[in-house]
Amino acid sequence: MFDEPYRWVDAINQRRDYIEEQLKRSSPVVAVSVEEGILLLSFYRRTSKIFEIYDRMAMGAIGHPADIEMIRMAAINTSHVEGFTRSSRDVSMRRLTMFTLSPKLKSSFEDVMSSPLIYRGIFVETGASPREDLFYELDFDGQVKPSKISAVISNGEDLSDRIRKMLPSTVLSGKEALPVLVDACVSGSLDFEEAGMDADGKILDEDLYRRKKELFLSEREPDIQLLDRRTGLMRSLPLPSMP
Repeated sequence: MFDEPYRWVDAINQRRDYIEEQLKRSSPVVAVSVEEGILLLSFYRRTSKIFEIYDRMAMGAIGHPADIEMIRMAAINTSHVEGFTRSSRDVSMRRLTMFTLSPKLKSSFEDVMSSPLIYRGIFVETGASPREDLFYELDFDGQVKPSKISAVISNGEDLSDRIRKMLPSTVLSGKEALPVLVDACVSGSLDFEEAGMDADGKILDEDLYRRKKELFLSEREPDIQLLDRRTGLMRSLPLPSMP
């Protein structure tokens, strides 16, 4: 009887390890404020990982496709009900993540009698200016991490930190920022030593790096979306030509 709490903690730790192991297969998702809105970028093998949720709002996610779809539909349904009963301007990404999705994920994660949701996501909302854009990283255990200007999710915090260091430090136009985001996402996903880079990501072997980068891009489809600040809608962008 007295060891039941310890069994629960052990089960929770096992679930965490299991989910982290499943997420190792995923490519990163990056979101950055630009002059025109919020730029979201990822690469995928089978299914897209970036979705429009509501006017001015979008989601990027990694994990199991069925679990991503479950969270996506919960976000869409909640947003539309809120917009219908009140007004579209009352739909808030903060309220959506903090009071609807976070409790749902926390409850699922801590229920050791059911299968966990394999999910990690970014939720973004455009403001009147880049300074007012909102970013929320939402993890499988319900943890919410707000940020400004940019957000990154990946298969581990070390990789996310590596990619963050490569992102623009100032707000650029979408045309200027896109090649930087592509390079950060691709370079950050490669093994630095095997791709001819040093520990800080500086390229030491141009030919080796180019071959590894081309291989990465050939095995995945680009998913590049701009959440337009003026219209509040999302539109696809092409992959820029890479040097």
